[in-house]
Amino acid sequence: MHGRGHKTRPPAAGCGPRGRNAAATRQSILDAARVSFTCDSYEQVGVREIAGRAGVDPALVNRYFGSKEGLFAEAVASKFDLRALFAGDRATLGERLARYVLQKKSPHDGYDPLVALLRSTSCEAPARMLREALQEGFVKPLAALLEGPDALQRAELVGSTLLGLLVHRTVIGGASPDNNDRVVALVSPTLQAFIDGQG
Repeated sequence: MHGRGHKTRPPAAGCGPRGRNAAATRQSILDAARVSFTCDSYEQVGVREIAGRAGVDPALVNRYFGSKEGLFAEAVASKFDLRALFAGDRATLGERLARYVLQKKSPHDGYDPLVALLRSTSCEAPARMLREALQEGFVKPLAALLEGPDALQRAELVGSTLLGLLVHRTVIGGASPDNNDRVVALVSPTLQAFIDGQG
């Protein structure tokens, strides 16, 4: 009989859906972590909260990412890269960078890797990741773009200024978004001076 002579099912039939489910579960955890870490600091977010948001067992967080720190590193720190902002006329880069920071929404409006990193700097591991992310995803690429002496120091000053604006806007809650154009007009010349190596 043909029915009794069934051979072992090919691996794709048994492993394909499982592999897809594992990938989907992992992605769900990453998505949940990004939202959680953007809304609250690293120390305030628990593995159970992330798992609950993702709709999975908390044990799966450690299974896929090793620890909360490992999850934070992959969900947040590895996604930080501002090099796309450097494209375009360098003469207007200061204005583009200022506008990028000032147009950020409230941390509760969605995922933002820079805000997530910034909200968690009271903990040593996220603070270290912020330093590394800024260096690798912003300062060093910007320094490579700049001309003239002290390129690295100038890039660091640009980063520090932007970080101060971001803290003021998203953490302290200062300056209404209605004033964005005025703030951009005020700060852009300073940023551009660092970029151009003037003063």
